[in-house]
Amino acid sequence: MGTGTSRFFHRLVAVVTALPQLPPVFSSAFDQLDAANSGGRDAGDFLLLVLFTAGTAIFLQFVVIKFGDRVLSHRLSAEEAPTLVTVCLAALVNILAFGTAWVVCDLAKGTWFAGAGTQASVGNLLLNVVLELSFYVQVIAIWFRPRRPALRIVELDDDTNRATSCFLVMNITANALRKWILVPMAAGVSSEAIAAGLLINALLFAAILTWSAIHWRRAIGKLIVTSLGWWKSGEERERIVDGWLIVGLPLIILRTFVDAYGGVQGHHVEMTAINVVVGVILAESLFKFSQRRFAARTAAGSGEAPSPRLSGILMRAARLVIITSAIVYLLHIWLGEALGIFTTAQWSNWKDALVRAGVVALGAYITWEAMRFIVDKYMATATLPPQTADARISASERTRASRIRTLMPVVRVSLSVLIIVVTVLMILSELGINTAPLIASASIFGLALSFGSQSLVRDVVSGIFYLADDAFRVGEYIDCNKVRGTVEGFTLRSVRLRHQSGQLHTVPFGQLGQITNFSRDWSTVKFQLNFARHTDLERLRKITKSVGVELMDSPDYKDAILEPLKLKGISDITENALVVSFKLVIRVDSASGIDADAKWRILEACRREGIELSSSLPSSAQLKLDLPDDRSMAVATQQPSETDVTPVSGRPRAPS
Repeated sequence: MGTGTSRFFHRLVAVVTALPQLPPVFSSAFDQLDAANSGGRDAGDFLLLVLFTAGTAIFLQFVVIKFGDRVLSHRLSAEEAPTLVTVCLAALVNILAFGTAWVVCDLAKGTWFAGAGTQASVGNLLLNVVLELSFYVQVIAIWFRPRRPALRIVELDDDTNRATSCFLVMNITANALRKWILVPMAAGVSSEAIAAGLLINALLFAAILTWSAIHWRRAIGKLIVTSLGWWKSGEERERIVDGWLIVGLPLIILRTFVDAYGGVQGHHVEMTAINVVVGVILAESLFKFSQRRFAARTAAGSGEAPSPRLSGILMRAARLVIITSAIVYLLHIWLGEALGIFTTAQWSNWKDALVRAGVVALGAYITWEAMRFIVDKYMATATLPPQTADARISASERTRASRIRTLMPVVRVSLSVLIIVVTVLMILSELGINTAPLIASASIFGLALSFGSQSLVRDVVSGIFYLADDAFRVGEYIDCNKVRGTVEGFTLRSVRLRHQSGQLHTVPFGQLGQITNFSRDWSTVKFQLNFARHTDLERLRKITKSVGVELMDSPDYKDAILEPLKLKGISDITENALVVSFKLVIRVDSASGIDADAKWRILEACRREGIELSSSLPSSAQLKLDLPDDRSMAVATQQPSETDVTPVSGRPRAPS
């Protein structure tokens, strides 16, 4: 490290002292361009041909764009909002404009600047600069559209759009003009002064980039936030807009160091790092634009919000490919060409390994997204609420929905862990790391862990068997002897039960033991009422039957009641009352309040028919209350006894 640093500073001193040699170097390069003595063109004619070709290319681009704008103006005036076809046509105009410039420059290269001479090398270099500028200008026009906001791909207001465009045009132009120092190299002139010119390029471009980034700080921040869309809340977005330079400036400084190091070493480093970052941002904005357009088109066609589709998975996969390719390319530029850490052969091996690892990661990502898509699709079919009494939903549909909501989260977690483990092992293998010791160590560690964590293994295995036996599902009310509650969810090790009072119990599967499920199939509702001892039971039975018919005909309960309300008979005889039992069979997932409504209807019917409830007075006093004058007072003082709701298993009914 010390030797390399010392060598770099000695080289830097030599480059700085060679700065006065720059004018003679360019004079020598200009002399090399003069081929009049050998029967060719002189330097002046050569420069005129270059300027003519560049001017023709720019003029034809202008003509194509003007003609395209005139054609698009008629189409835009006939549309209320530009369609995706119109946006694509506008982009096609810019592509044709660049294609025209490319054809002109290519013809000039093949006609006037063909061969291997100095004029051919310098001419090709200068025309490539023209094509580079033309390409980036057309890309900026397609994405930002300063004069046609309706056709913009990037969602920015006019001021922000104008500022961002200025930033990009300024830096792209500065980067293209950096190639002035390559003219002597193309002319075959070799000197230490060329390294000095490369160093000047690095410092000037760093100054322009830093000033423009600070000057248009908020505009660039809005472009980043709008295009990437990784931040949802307005506060986070505003924080990124104001503070992106905290990360941006160190990266600019690092890029400047890499550029300066390459310049001192005599290497011209293409400033593709900035272009790659901008390209990723523009690609993200294009993905968002496509998603918005497809979503709007789908919603307009169906009248509903679009559901997750396979196109979203493909777009995210394409996004991953672009980001991975950008990272590999930046590593190639910085570590290979600029810093010279890797030789060409070494970098080729590393690049192949990185590409293979990237392909594995991409395949794993697509597999994971496909798994999520399938799981979410199945989960979307299990949209039945846990408590529903809709008779149109069959029992098999209820069971299927409940099973999906119970098993799919476990399947998703298990497959995710499997994909991650397999992907990591495959990536390490592609990078040249022997995974056999890792697998062996993991096996030994797993064996030791299984012996040391027998309770954990028991919990996991017990959970698998509970789920295989379909002992309970999400939304069901269970009793495991220790605690009882509604199943809210579970992991591979434990289940979460919500008590009706609000407490949340987390119980390991290994401690559940015997399970009593109160939420399967049907449940029996039983309650008792105390009537006067002289009550006519036959009249009471008819009243009960009529109340049962009313409940069965009620739209609120007809889908929930499996067997009508029945009078079961006298369950007890006390000193002053007949204790009469009633029974009602309902669905366990039915609406609550059926038992309370049944009791209220029976009491109302008894009052209408003159059937009295018992009072808390002794039997002698009760006989006095049988007088007609005191009948109303007796009815007013009667209170029903407590009732209970007992499922078939004999345990309390699950709270609804």
